Amino acid sequence: MKKIFGVTALFALSILILSACGHNDKQHGKLKVYATNFPYESFVEQIGGKYVDANSIYPSGTDLHNYEPSQREMINIAKSDLFIYSNDELDPVAKKISSTIRSKDHKLEAIPHLNDNELVEHHHEDGESHQHEEDAHEHDPHIWLDPIANKEAAKSIKNKLIEIDPKHKSTYIKNYHHLITDIDKIDKDMQAITKNKKRDTVYISHDSLGYLAKRYHFKQTGVTGMNNEEPSQKELLSIIDGITKQHTPYILYEQNVSSKITDIIKKDTNSKPLKFHNLEVLTKKEAKEKNITYQSIMNQNIETLDKALNK
Repeated sequence: MKKIFGVTALFALSILILSACGHNDKQHGKLKVYATNFPYESFVEQIGGKYVDANSIYPSGTDLHNYEPSQREMINIAKSDLFIYSNDELDPVAKKISSTIRSKDHKLEAIPHLNDNELVEHHHEDGESHQHEEDAHEHDPHIWLDPIANKEAAKSIKNKLIEIDPKHKSTYIKNYHHLITDIDKIDKDMQAITKNKKRDTVYISHDSLGYLAKRYHFKQTGVTGMNNEEPSQKELLSIIDGITKQHTPYILYEQNVSSKITDIIKKDTNSKPLKFHNLEVLTKKEAKEKNITYQSIMNQNIETLDKALNK
């Protein structure tokens, strides 16, 4: 994954401050939890209920590829009761944040055990890897879109909340089972729309569909790369040619990805835009809404993918 911010200087300045911070007492009886993406934040809220205060480490509407956390934000994360991220291998930036938190009790890899077959590596359309020289192996980080992986993440979060706060174990278990029922339905709905699909390729503003595509057997073509790298002229022409030849009627736009190049392709191919939410962060408008969850967004995404693959 591309470095999201200049970690060397930031961590050199902050590591002493963060490692010195003590565990923050629960505020108003709630566990203070930070997560690196919206699904994990949503899972904490749903499993923990009134006993947790969950937040994303990123401000609403942020393009994660250009975001640099402030010293204050880093300190807040270190002082929280729990910091949750996907996996050391998938999220090296979060791994470095995690390394500044001394106690293992206050950090959690939601999906710690992934084998090579479960990981998705990113490649250009011409077969060249979308990666930088400093990243020997660049894996797609968007695993939080995969319902099956999210069942493991939800279980990890439930277990960690019970470990930290055993007094409310029964509530956490009950809420967890409700969440798993909903995630299972999302999995079944994804299977249904991809079983006899009309088209096998989805065109999207950037490469975020790798895990969904692998799980449900379709293909993605991103206008920009996994880290928002702009396509070469050759790649751009290849995308336009592919959409034209396949008579693809739709192209997917994401909530926090620049649409400049996607707009050009849409115009040149007469394709229609569809909204897809990659679940990295909420928009500023969404952050003000009540009752928005991983499930509510994924149900909208399923409608979008159904249209892109079958209508």
